[in-house]
Amino acid sequence: MENEYGGKMKKEESLKEFISKYEKPEVSLTELKTEMDLIKKRYPTFKDDSAFVFWFLYAYLVDKEEVAKSSLTGKEGGRGGEKNIDAIYIDEKNNQCNIIQGKFHSSEGFVEKRNDVLTFADLVFKPWESKSILDTFYANLDPIALEKFKEVVNYVKNKKYSINLYYVTTGTCTETIINEAKSKVKQSEGTSDIFIITHERLLRLLRDYLDDIIPHIQPLKLKVVSEGVIQHEGSLHRFDPKTKIESWVVSACGSDISEMYSKVGRRLFAKNIRGWLGDTDINDSIAETIKKEPDNFWYYNNGVTIVCDDAKKEQQGGEDFIIVDGAQVINGQQTTRTLNANEKESKNTNVLVKIIKIPRDVAEIDYDKLINSIVRATNWQNYISPSDLVSNDYIQVFLQKELRKVGYQYIRKKSSRLEARTDLGQGYYQIDKREMAQAVAACLFDPVIVRKGKEGLFEDPYYIKIFDSKNISFYLSKWRLMKEVQYAAKGYPQRAYAKWVVLSFIWNQIGKDINSGYSEKKFRYACERRILKVKSPLNKSIDFIFKSALKFYRLNRGEGEEAKTESDFFQRINLNTEFVKFWESSENPYKRKVNGYINKFKDALDELDIEG
Repeated sequence: MENEYGGKMKKEESLKEFISKYEKPEVSLTELKTEMDLIKKRYPTFKDDSAFVFWFLYAYLVDKEEVAKSSLTGKEGGRGGEKNIDAIYIDEKNNQCNIIQGKFHSSEGFVEKRNDVLTFADLVFKPWESKSILDTFYANLDPIALEKFKEVVNYVKNKKYSINLYYVTTGTCTETIINEAKSKVKQSEGTSDIFIITHERLLRLLRDYLDDIIPHIQPLKLKVVSEGVIQHEGSLHRFDPKTKIESWVVSACGSDISEMYSKVGRRLFAKNIRGWLGDTDINDSIAETIKKEPDNFWYYNNGVTIVCDDAKKEQQGGEDFIIVDGAQVINGQQTTRTLNANEKESKNTNVLVKIIKIPRDVAEIDYDKLINSIVRATNWQNYISPSDLVSNDYIQVFLQKELRKVGYQYIRKKSSRLEARTDLGQGYYQIDKREMAQAVAACLFDPVIVRKGKEGLFEDPYYIKIFDSKNISFYLSKWRLMKEVQYAAKGYPQRAYAKWVVLSFIWNQIGKDINSGYSEKKFRYACERRILKVKSPLNKSIDFIFKSALKFYRLNRGEGEEAKTESDFFQRINLNTEFVKFWESSENPYKRKVNGYINKFKDALDELDIEG
């Protein structure tokens, strides 16, 4: 069938059907093994056990690969652990010593042995043992593990650091053994805890890892404000017995909300549909209230909504706290970050906070659908665009992760480029998802669709066709070619209107030569490194195509009062088809030159040799 622009369309597929096709897959040990294999490619000395522990560190505790690698205790940084100690990570920011033992089993049915778990739990007592017992323990340790464990003893005894033990297994463990291990650890002299992470919890962690929430957000503590300038009774608690969703509505001090961001950073907003919006009128108003009317902040502000994996209310020292694990601020990012930017003044404010604990293993809940619905329903203060709504689609997260591997930062959430740059640092080419959509749409559709605006590309029926590939070459080839066309249009106002027609045309001429595989890599390489032997003939061909497009306009714009401007003319439907007819006609003086330059470009690209 034909669409309204005259182009051929595939069988209609709704946006809902398309998104469901790219829904996050049910994860299993197979996907985990795939991630481990990728790690072993980067670190060839790693065996499965070391790759597993490395993955856990990066997914759960540390935010840099080099820190994960340096935390391993095995020889050569990754060939097996020592004495149940596969890794030691000393977290100086949170005053914690983290000791990890990993058990990678190919079957989820493996049940951990009581003796293995309890022997690992015994490690919390080591710092307090006599010198002779410690020396005996040290005698059998590999030098790397020895050095790290001595650090643990020093930090625990002299700096009062706590010890966290992580027994991580792809198998299972009985509740009896888990409770016994926890009971044993509580008997240690210092502050300590043990976390036994088994198959089910590990797969939830893998889902977050694939969602790019790295590392896991550790438990955060929010004090429930029950007295002060704002008087109230504490908290409102709700539990749904069918879905097991548990919720609290509380007041918290603004400085506690600010502190969450200080500890976690942008990971706190991973499930939000937008990034930091910067100096908007709303954010300026929030800041003004914090500074000038802190007592009224609770009344004026809409508050913060947090979803999480687990939450519990506890009383410590006569005060109420809610401990939130895996927190995600899905509404209130602007509030949270503005409080953080006005940290001193935030101590004088109270904030309305809604905390929603959503279990992931209840059949009645479609977890991702529910999260997305809450995000969309609560983010109404700032206009939500179609591109905002798809920010957390699986295909968008997938592109962000895959493009990062080849040196590109894919900005899938609305934020400034400077703001996005702070996430990864320098050295990455930045691509806004709306630019990517324009590049693909101009190459696939009638260019007039792109002229109608970026946001329309994120609605039916275009979004499902633009993002219908999981091959990054499909996207990068078109985006890189678009950048070359935009470069040729720079400084020429008339060319700005014709650029989508020009991009469509040049793609039809060379698309098959740069669209995939080794050819796309060579094309990208040539563009990135400005290899003139390849780029020069391409740029000259694009320059003459622009000249041809503008000649085409002058011949067909009309006369007198009926004459169309460049802006109006290049919004005509099927203009790309009409331009192809003009191109082949005798009225086009540039065809031979362009064909010559395109042939030179193809030859130069073919001769270019790069590594795999």
